[in-house]
Amino acid sequence: MTEPAQPYRSPYTPTPGSSTAPPDETPEEGVRELWIFFWVAVVSVVIIAVAGLGAWFYLHH
Repeated sequence: MTEPAQPYRSPYTPTPGSSTAPPDETPEEGVRELWIFFWVAVVSVVIIAVAGLGAWFYLHH
């Protein structure tokens, strides 16, 4: 994979008023973190759904 023409810069500055934020992460790292967040969210929903269904079956059967 080739290097990006310009390094990715975070839109958030480390200090108020600063406009020279160093590149925090590459786009590939950002995409990887988004996928990790996606799968953590999916697993969380599944855990909550299974716990809810288990409680419902426990209370109604």
